[in-house]
Amino acid sequence: MTVQERATPSTSIRAALGLAAVLAATFMGQVDGFIVTVAAPSIQRDLPASFGQIQLVGAGYVLACAAGLITGGRLGDRYGRRRVFLAGVAVFTLASLVCGLASDAEMLIATRFLQGAAAAALVPQELALVRAMFPDEKRHARAISLYGVVLGLGVICGLAGGGFLVHWDVAGIGWRSVFLINVPIGVLILAAGRAALAESRSGTPPGLDPAGAALTAVVLPALLLPLVFGHEPGVSGWIWWTPVAGLAGIVALIAQQRALSGRGGQPLFPGRVLTTRGIPAGLAALITFFGGNAGLFLVFTYYVQTGLGRDPLAAGLMFVPLGLGFAAGSAISGRIAGRLGRRLPIGGCVFLAVALLAHLAVVRATVEAQTVLLGVAIGVVGLAEGLVVSPLIASLFDAVTADDAGVVSGAAATATQVGLAIGFASVGSWYRFVLGGTPGTPQAPVALAEHVRAYSAAVAMLVVLALVTSLLCALRAARPAPDPAAHRT
Repeated sequence: MTVQERATPSTSIRAALGLAAVLAATFMGQVDGFIVTVAAPSIQRDLPASFGQIQLVGAGYVLACAAGLITGGRLGDRYGRRRVFLAGVAVFTLASLVCGLASDAEMLIATRFLQGAAAAALVPQELALVRAMFPDEKRHARAISLYGVVLGLGVICGLAGGGFLVHWDVAGIGWRSVFLINVPIGVLILAAGRAALAESRSGTPPGLDPAGAALTAVVLPALLLPLVFGHEPGVSGWIWWTPVAGLAGIVALIAQQRALSGRGGQPLFPGRVLTTRGIPAGLAALITFFGGNAGLFLVFTYYVQTGLGRDPLAAGLMFVPLGLGFAAGSAISGRIAGRLGRRLPIGGCVFLAVALLAHLAVVRATVEAQTVLLGVAIGVVGLAEGLVVSPLIASLFDAVTADDAGVVSGAAATATQVGLAIGFASVGSWYRFVLGGTPGTPQAPVALAEHVRAYSAAVAMLVVLALVTSLLCALRAARPAPDPAAHRT
C-alpha cells in the first residue's frame, strides 16, 4: 500500500508558503495551550468566573484535544490531510472569535472545548503534511528542525505574550485579545494553505471506526479529570469514580479493537503499527518528557510569583530564555542528529537532568540574584529540551510507511497532550504537598524557605522524569531499527 503523494520536494515559493501555513498553525495551537494561564486572573475577575471554571477553561482545551487526536489523524488519512487541516483551522479560528466575545464562563468553557476539538483535527495533519511536502530526508530534517523552532517560539509567545497582551490592554478589550489575536492569524493560514498545500492521503482510505472513536473520547477525559481537578477543595465525590469508568472503557476499547481487527476491519489503533518495535517506547518517552515539561512550567510559575513575589508579566518574561533555548536546540538538533543518530535524545535527556539540578543551587542564592540566575538556568533547560523533541518525534516515523504517518502523528500528539495533563497534575500536587498549602492562597506558607523546599522537591521529580525518558530512548536505540517495508500490507 503506498501513498499517492501529490506534493513533491521543492524549494519553490509554493513549497515555502505551504510549509509556512503548517508552521503558523503549529504556532497558533502551541500558543493557545499556554496563553490562558497568564490571563486567567483577569478572566476570573472580568466575567466573573469561579476558580474551578477557570481551571476548566485551561483543562478543557487539553482534554478535548487529547481525546480527538487519533480520530483526527484517521480523518486526514481518509479524506485528505489538506482538507482536514484547513477545516480544523477554520473551526479553530471561529472558536477563537467566540472565546474572545464570550459573555459568561459557561460560554467560554464550551468554546474552549471546541477549540481543543479543532486542534485535534489539524494537529495530526501537520507532520504528515510536512512529510508529504519533503520526502527527501535532508529537506525533511530541515523542515522538522523548523517545526521544533516554532514550538519554542510558541512557548515564548504563549507564556510571555499573554502577560503582554493583558498588560497593554489593546483597544480596552483586556484578556479577550489573547483569543481574538488568533482570528487574523487563522485567516492568513487559510489563505496560504488553500493556495500552496497539495493534498495527501492514504492510497487506500482507512476506516473511521466510530465505536473506537467514541470509546476513546470517553476514556481519556475520564482518566485525566481526577488528575486535573482532584486536588481542588470541595470537589464533588463523583470525580473519583471517573477512573473506574475510564478503566472499564479501556477494557471495552481493547475488546472492540481486537474484534474489529479479527473481522478484517480497520480499527482506530492498528496493532501492527502501535506494536511495531520502538513505537511503544517512543510514545512512553513522549509522555514522560512532556509530563516533566508541563510540571516545570507550573512549579516555576508558582515559585517565581508566590515565592519570589514577581508579578505575572515579569514571571511570563522569565520564560523567554526557555523558549529561546528551545528554539536554538531545535535548530541545531538536525545537524547533531546526523552524527549521533538515535543517541541524541539519550544524551539530550541526561543534559536536561543536569540543567535541572542546577536549579537546586540557584534557589539558594539571594532573592535579587535568583531572578537573573533562574533566567539563565531555565534557558539551559530549554536548550536541552530542544535537542530532544525534534529527533525523538522524527524517530517515530522511521519504522512505518508513509501510509501510516497519520496514525503515528496522531498517536504522538495524543501522547504529548496526555503527558502535559499528567505532568500538570502530578508535579503540581507534589509541589503543593511539600509546600504544605495551596500556592497563591492566603493559607499558603509565606516564608521563602518553604517555597525553596517545595520547588527543590519538584525539581528532583523532574530530574527523575528526564532520566526515565533517557532510559526509554536508550531502549529504542539499543535495538536495530525495523524495516518499514515489513509493515506494508
